[in-house]
Amino acid sequence: MSHDTEGRLSAAMRGAVGDRPYAPDLDQIQHRGRQLKSRRTMWRAAAGGTFAVAAIAAVAVSVTGTGTQAPAPQLAAPKPAVTGGASPAPDAPLVQLVGYLTAAPKPTGDATLLLRDQVYDSGLKVDVWDLHADNGDYYFAKTKAAMPGQVRNGRKQSDEEGRRKAVAAAKLAAKGDLNDAREKMANAYLPKNPKVQPTIEAPGVTPTITDELKKALAKLPKEKQGGWQINSTDNWVWNNSMDALRDGAGDPLVRAGVLRLLGQMPEVKVERGTVGSQPVLKLTAGKPATVGGDETLTVNADTGLPIKYASEGGSINYTVTRVTIADVAKGKF
Repeated sequence: MSHDTEGRLSAAMRGAVGDRPYAPDLDQIQHRGRQLKSRRTMWRAAAGGTFAVAAIAAVAVSVTGTGTQAPAPQLAAPKPAVTGGASPAPDAPLVQLVGYLTAAPKPTGDATLLLRDQVYDSGLKVDVWDLHADNGDYYFAKTKAAMPGQVRNGRKQSDEEGRRKAVAAAKLAAKGDLNDAREKMANAYLPKNPKVQPTIEAPGVTPTITDELKKALAKLPKEKQGGWQINSTDNWVWNNSMDALRDGAGDPLVRAGVLRLLGQMPEVKVERGTVGSQPVLKLTAGKPATVGGDETLTVNADTGLPIKYASEGGSINYTVTRVTIADVAKGKF
């Protein structure tokens, strides 16, 4: 899939990355590998996050699982019309879906309830519930029955600024400047006043592996050699977009922005399929966006709602519902 022309970073930046003199620094290579790995682990191990895994194994879209029921009507976007003639371009389904979502009306309710059915490759299954209010408040419960008490007692999860920034970056990507949105999504969890400002890399670009670099990498343990080949911006955008899609799943603009950002990355491949009776799009990311193997996000092809995320170590099935905070507090949801 080609880059969205609006989303390409400047040729000057690419030139600066590609033409600068390079002297292999083993400490720097090891640090980059550790940084990428720790970011991925931290992303999945947060209290209200997904789960701790390192890399993923892709799953077929045709498999069935929980979290695949049809969404509530107020969450659905207009269904793409079926047309005859020549087959559309490979990225057309994603482009069409983004177009529908950016024009979709604001959903009813003031919060999104999310069931995350997490299944580990060991067979362990863990279901958890998230309630994301439109104002940014976040409640977490291990059971649905416990959620009303969390809301009534004001037991909000600690406000993680990165979550809000990721959702805001997705909304910007839906209708705003994609270059700016890409940078904001990549840096959503960046600490304030970092000692080193990260370089924003062009989508899909990886460092040139010179003979000198090969010799330097050969001195490292095998598990630490891959970090240098990763596009750290793509890696952060992919991971942070999963956060944004989870936290803002009920907002069509968030879904549109995430899909637009992922569509900018050439290593993210889009495939049509079905899950049960649902038409879906399977977005599979590989290197240079991922540290390990491929990672897979499956969304409803008509609404963009997340259905499944799969990685090495397990998978997550999502069920998304729009609600009101008041109704949840009363147990009416």
